[in-house]
This record gives sequence, structure tokens and C-alpha cells, in this order.
Amino acid sequence: MSETPDASTVNALLNSPQHRTGLNDLHLEVTAVTRRYPWLARVSGVVPGMADTDRTQWEHPNLALRLAIPDAADALGPLIGQAGVCRRVYTVAAVDYDTSTLDIDIVVHGESSPMMRWHDGLTPGDRVSFVGPRPHAAPTDAAAAGGRNHLLADGSAYPAASAIARALPGVVTVIIALPEDAAQAGSYNADFPGAELRYAASSDTPLSHAMTTLEIAEGDTVWAGGEREDIRAVRARCLKELGLPKAQVQVFGYWRHGKTETDADVARLTAVAELQKQGRTLEDDLAVEI
Repeated sequence: MSETPDASTVNALLNSPQHRTGLNDLHLEVTAVTRRYPWLARVSGVVPGMADTDRTQWEHPNLALRLAIPDAADALGPLIGQAGVCRRVYTVAAVDYDTSTLDIDIVVHGESSPMMRWHDGLTPGDRVSFVGPRPHAAPTDAAAAGGRNHLLADGSAYPAASAIARALPGVVTVIIALPEDAAQAGSYNADFPGAELRYAASSDTPLSHAMTTLEIAEGDTVWAGGEREDIRAVRARCLKELGLPKAQVQVFGYWRHGKTETDADVARLTAVAELQKQGRTLEDDLAVEI
């Protein structure tokens, strides 16, 4: 097993031109904390300095921010010179460049975590620093090439799937796996305009199980985000069983059962540092063991 890289290596990786290109150091001044659904909170705010950034950076349909959240015990904070802070990646649920405002949606869960402690104490006027925005993969208009787009998401990827569906008219099917106590009575349709919305049954790998109900044609694209093992199974079905080209399979492990995002960050940095020693780069995030 590779050793966790030291502080100098970590900072060299995180501050490299390849990693920092297009990113801004900004902060969000919170104006409201609301509940979109019982299981999904929304943090809204103003971003001073957004108007000084490139507008096109904010136009991608799937944008992520890395928030700096208080956490005295975080293992990565000291390595990056930010002891007492942990970094958490969240999707931009909505953004208005003209008013320098944005929304972030957060899955609410009963377990204690840095994000839940931060959210529970959040009030208008608070501020949180972040790095971003970083564009994450999103399908193109597959219909132009005679294909269709299908989205699969659990709660963690719900904001990203909704942003993509609202920006891309060509999404035909969306499968969502929601927390067990979430009402599934059609109240989510407005977040996925024009798409057929389906609900995955509860299981350890709900998205990969629900995917067996999809009729996927040769020219279709599959985008999926959720728990890593579930997403690995989705990818295997797309590539091995259905024979889709890699370019038409966009899958992302947002979290891992029993692990924190800090665990994932450390595992990725360790893998990248080891590959760098070999003169290689990380080509498959799902190959990293977390």
C-alpha cells in the first residue's frame, strides 16, 4: 500500500497548473437556508467577486465547488495548511451571474458530520470560502446525433442530474434513488422537465438494479452519479453488457459507504502521487480504492 504523501507533495499537486486552471478563490455570503424537500436543504447566497470572473465559467450545466467547512479533526487540513478545515465538494444547483448569486443543495441525514454540523448552525450573514467553479462532465445533446440521454442519480447526485436535465432538453429518462423516507408521489418532476422520471427501489445498489429496466440503444448516452460501488456496477453494465463506447458512458462515484470525503481525497492524492512517480496520470477515478 502506498504511503500518504507529505504536505509538500500534496500542495504541489493541488496547486499545479493542471489542477488550478480556471478555478477561483471566492466565498459565499449566505442569504437563506431553506428546505426544498424534507431530505434536501438549499443554501442560497451572494458571491462577491463573481462579476470579475469569466461568465462562461458559470454556464456549464454541471458545476462543482469545493467548500471549506470547519472541522477540527480533519486529516487533510494540516497537509494543505488549513488545519481545522475540511473540503467538501458540492454541485451548483442554480447560478445567476448577473446578480452574483447561487444555490447549493445539501442532502440532510441524521448522522453527525462536518457538513451537517455546519448546516445546522448556518444563518443568513454567515460566509463560506470555496474554490471553483469546476466543470464536471455532462452529456451533449445526443438527439442531434440520433441518440438519447439517460440520467441515473441517488440523492447525492440529485442536484447535478437536475441541473443537467434543466439545461439539456434531450434528456429522455431519469432514474433517481431517494432516501427511504422521501415521498415519491411525483413531486420531483419539475426538477427534470421533459424527462420520464422513474424511482429506483431501495437496495445496496439501487441505480444499477434499476438500470436493467432501461432500454438503451446504440447511440444513447448514460450519465450516472452516486455511491461508488453502485456506479461501478452501472459502468460495467454499460461497457460490458451493452457494449456502449466509453465516450457515451459518463459515471461518477460521489461517495463511498463507510467513508468520508476526506478519506476519498486522501486516497486520490495518494494514487495520483504514486502514478506521478511512474510518469503516469490518473485516468480512471473509479479504479482508486477508497
